[in-house]
Amino acid sequence: MPSSARIIAFKSLLQWEKTRRDPHSIIADFINDKLKPEDASFTRELFFGVIKFKRKLDYYAKAYFPSQSLKIELRLIIRLGLYQLIQTRNIPDYAVVSEAVELTREFCSIKDAGFINAVLRNYIRNPQKIRLPDKKSAPIRFLGINYSYPDWLVRRYVNRLGFDETEKILRFGNAPPDTCFFVNEYIATQQDIENRLNDLNIRYRKNELFEGYYNCYDPHQLLRSEIFLNGNIVIGDPAQRLAPALLAVPTGETVLDIFSSPGGKTAALANAVGRRGSVIATDISLERLRVLICNIKRWHLDNIYVFCSDGLRFASGKKFKYILADVPCSGTGVLRRNPDLRWNLKKEDIKRLADTQKRLIRAVADKLERKGRLVYSTCSFEPEENREVVIDFLKQNKNFCLGDFKGYDEFRTEKGIYETVPHRHSCDGVFVAVIEKV
Repeated sequence: MPSSARIIAFKSLLQWEKTRRDPHSIIADFINDKLKPEDASFTRELFFGVIKFKRKLDYYAKAYFPSQSLKIELRLIIRLGLYQLIQTRNIPDYAVVSEAVELTREFCSIKDAGFINAVLRNYIRNPQKIRLPDKKSAPIRFLGINYSYPDWLVRRYVNRLGFDETEKILRFGNAPPDTCFFVNEYIATQQDIENRLNDLNIRYRKNELFEGYYNCYDPHQLLRSEIFLNGNIVIGDPAQRLAPALLAVPTGETVLDIFSSPGGKTAALANAVGRRGSVIATDISLERLRVLICNIKRWHLDNIYVFCSDGLRFASGKKFKYILADVPCSGTGVLRRNPDLRWNLKKEDIKRLADTQKRLIRAVADKLERKGRLVYSTCSFEPEENREVVIDFLKQNKNFCLGDFKGYDEFRTEKGIYETVPHRHSCDGVFVAVIEKV
């Protein structure tokens, strides 16, 4: 009988291949509290690892069976086996093969099990059969296959940043993301949370670059603790801190938060304005709003008011002094957390999204009061979605300018513009522009 972790990983991968649903929601449907923390961790590693390294695994597999007509169940079992042999540590080869064979017997046939056994053992006996593209004569294909990214995205980065910098970006994008959080100071204090973490023997450290954020080294213990379940902390990458911090909303003010789900930045804003202030949170997707409302209830944030609306049409007659617009984007800054994006995103999506963002920033800026502040933010690494959108807007709207802000100089690229670079700052890639109406 194959291990429960491998069974769940296989079933989850099969569902992802058939539906292309959000992988985070798929794996959440399969993992429950009955699964041991170490098994849950291994399941997630297998599931997200196989999605992440799909191109590389298929390239390796092709060296041992050239046929492309293999049914998806067998292809997934080969990917799972090769992922463990190539990308993981401390799993004996014989155990990988044995588990793969048992998995095939369980979900395919005995005949198929013999085929899987032969493919994986052939790789173990003869790994030198793999020939990656030459790094010098075919640098794009080398990087794309070795780090498992689409060629069009690799080419963009190499053309803009060069081979060495691109390789660093791709390598970091394949690293397991840390579990990070900040304290929900609406209902708790940092000292209280630190004491409770120590009592539960949950290992953590304060993040060096983002004040108020913590890196946790026992994520499964944390996510099952009352600290998380009672809403005392908000899970999210430290780079999320940048946009709310640069908006600098004073206590007691009202702020408009456009495209707010799942709510990490919304919670930061709610903490900033306090009980005398309010956050108007909007999102166009009902499904995403349900996630946001569920999180708000768990965080006990009663100063957030939620509306289902898009950024172009909300509150046309109302002006706000503070607006956060974390707009829909390609998500290339968060590929290590969302590995499916690298396969779902297309080259032409960048321009399409940039055109949408240009419309959004104009519509959102129209809701800004005189002398008000707008923060435009993305989790994209693409200039077309970031600086070019902002510069285009400022050229066409002379009554707006980039605002100055003291602090976060580590991420400041020019006046009013801030960026995090994942492999340099060990966080997601985000872009933030501070825009003021003069």
